[in-house]
Amino acid sequence: MRSPWIPIAIGCGLVVLVVLAGAGCQSVDCGDGTVERDGRCEPADQTVGTATCGPFTVLQGDTCVPMFPPTECDPATTIADLDPTTGVTTCIGTGGGGCSAPFPCPAPSAGKQTICGQLYDFETSALFRTADASGERCPATPTADGPCALGIVAYDAIEFASNPQTAEPLEMGELYIDDCGRYRLSDITPGASPFIGLGIDDALPANRGPGGLTNAVGVATSRAPDTATRDLEGFIVAPSTTAKWASSGGPSIATGYFAMVFRAMRTGTMNQSGVTALRMTTPIPDDDFYFDADETTRETIDGAATSTGANGTALVTDAALADGAYTGTGGLPAECRWSARPGVTLPGVVFIQIFRPEDATGMTCPL
Repeated sequence: MRSPWIPIAIGCGLVVLVVLAGAGCQSVDCGDGTVERDGRCEPADQTVGTATCGPFTVLQGDTCVPMFPPTECDPATTIADLDPTTGVTTCIGTGGGGCSAPFPCPAPSAGKQTICGQLYDFETSALFRTADASGERCPATPTADGPCALGIVAYDAIEFASNPQTAEPLEMGELYIDDCGRYRLSDITPGASPFIGLGIDDALPANRGPGGLTNAVGVATSRAPDTATRDLEGFIVAPSTTAKWASSGGPSIATGYFAMVFRAMRTGTMNQSGVTALRMTTPIPDDDFYFDADETTRETIDGAATSTGANGTALVTDAALADGAYTGTGGLPAECRWSARPGVTLPGVVFIQIFRPEDATGMTCPL
């Protein structure tokens, strides 16, 4: 007698053994409250397997759903601020609150980038704020001094460094500065290069440059559409500061500066001593200047110094994009190396770049 099991080809395109009476390719149609698993209908709320859901979600049946309802902030009085580390959205008030109150850096619109940070006095590393700062937004009319006397403009950093005379500011939403020296540039449309540069100077055209509150200052960060870039340090460099550099043997603001600041850790503001500036892999003894070894401020150039002192800073002249990346050597354990960034000097401008430890090739930097 012939066996009831025979191999046949079914509509699914597979060759299988089937019982003659049950041959065919028919989908399973499960009722409400059930789902198909391996050809059988089972309750939808049955937990199966060892799969886990992502942060701030829970498993309900077969689906990972949010643990908390979506946060809704009152747009008239607060700004929704998403912490990218925790995934938690906080409604932060927009009216004062003092300099210790949270400062919102909300996600930008699609394809845009928001940049937020704090302003510092480059000479002293002190927070740049008014004496009686309360966290209030600066008025539309610039003040005579303090953060509310400043303007901040975003550029394609490479375009500006290549030709500042023809570089156009990037389109953006709004500039927000408060009397605590905190700033936010919202919805910047990134340029084509890998970097966005911020130009910081007096807001009033008549005060811009060495004759105003600050020399023109540039800082840069990575181009990152759809990102809120937080805690980007901005600086003012007073004309009296660059005058001290020149009078103690350093270069003049007329030639410009590329200021390299070496930080001891991946995060934070601790500076690193014992670092020598490099152009690619080569020391530049004719073009680098360092401060007195014990000086935590940035005032006095030591013409004999060959590496950074307590303030972790080197001033470089004759820097150009064509030089390739600038970096440093010294002051780190073998597992670490210094980050590398392009640099440039332009007349009348102080470009400031922060350098931090990163993993050496094939190693893990513990800093």
